[in-house]
Amino acid sequence: MKFTIKAGVALGAMVVLAGCAGKYDVDKISMMSDQGDAFSSALHKHYAERAQFEVDEGDWQSVSFFNTRAEMAALGNAPVLQKPGERKITMGGGDIDLAYNALSAALKTNAPQTAPDACARAQAWFEHWMEQSEEGHQADHIAWTRGEFEKALPECKGEMAMSGPMAKVPAPFIVYFTHDSADVTSAANSVIERGAKAAVTADIKRAVVIGHTDRSGGDAYNMALSEKRAMAVAKALMMHGVPSAEIKSSFAGETSPQVMTEDGVKDRLNRRVEVVFER
Repeated sequence: MKFTIKAGVALGAMVVLAGCAGKYDVDKISMMSDQGDAFSSALHKHYAERAQFEVDEGDWQSVSFFNTRAEMAALGNAPVLQKPGERKITMGGGDIDLAYNALSAALKTNAPQTAPDACARAQAWFEHWMEQSEEGHQADHIAWTRGEFEKALPECKGEMAMSGPMAKVPAPFIVYFTHDSADVTSAANSVIERGAKAAVTADIKRAVVIGHTDRSGGDAYNMALSEKRAMAVAKALMMHGVPSAEIKSSFAGETSPQVMTEDGVKDRLNRRVEVVFER
């Protein structure tokens, strides 16, 4: 009888997990194409990393939490920073409140646009710190997650938007590409369109467009691919109203990665074009 009951419970758990498989399929969600801006894309990556850690820990509730947020970010809906009050914090609540206030203030500036990876790392690690503090039984994990947050926070910095008679020069933005491609996706085109409209409104005098690749191909091939990507974004800017005379294109191949990797490694955050406006 005991064997039958256990088997029934196990079968029931399998049925529940099968019904919610999307919440736990870290590999599937981590490989989703990014449809949002640079900050959303970086959140996608870092939430997926936190989810994978919890898979290895066997904490499926936390896997679901981080994986769901990774999916939202991939779809272009950057999750709002979780508040400490949404967790039952058992350790270090005062420090967490101070950290929340500091990160919230940084995220209200243009930091998510100018330092998207740092801000995404800070957000994902902060929420992981809270998750570990809520559990409260692994002091080494609490110290680790807090330490990683504190490394990222100083790099997540920007400026508040200023009001005045002259429109502020638009913040830099980043367009991401799929592997081995220079095609501008519909999501990327939307990002470019918003940037172009802001540039026209601000009467910018120059748009610097810089193409990059990840490190998965040869040097010469990647240099050529980064040029194609820069030209594709420059063309899209012109289609959305930025005069061609105001656009300066350059390319760096794999020589200036946003995320440092070993040679030969594919990384979505390195397959990009950066656009910087000047007045």
